[in-house]
Amino acid sequence: MHSETPQFFASSLKAEDAGKSAELYADLFQGKVIRSSLGHAEAIFSEKQTIVFSKETKDCPVSPGTSIWTISEEGAESFSSRLLSSGFQKESRSSQYISFLDPWGNRLWLYFKK
Repeated sequence: MHSETPQFFASSLKAEDAGKSAELYADLFQGKVIRSSLGHAEAIFSEKQTIVFSKETKDCPVSPGTSIWTISEEGAESFSSRLLSSGFQKESRSSQYISFLDPWGNRLWLYFKK
């Protein structure tokens, strides 16, 4: 059945090797890679939340994006170590979140759930 209005499909992040990026995020955030190639990959997370990873080409303009994940403040401290060892760089910290940049310039927020 076709809808008369657009339906949200996914968020998008920039990648050099889309398959490798999708595998990294799926591993870190307990997702599953459902499509994978050098130029395009998709990973699905809880409740059918999809992130598309794309390699920029002439026909596929892609910009770095931002993904936001919730976690307890205590959990964020230990999870930060995993991100840092996976090539992420810590960008900033506030009383509500920690911000990181992945190796491709995408921003990731660990938002503290209260």
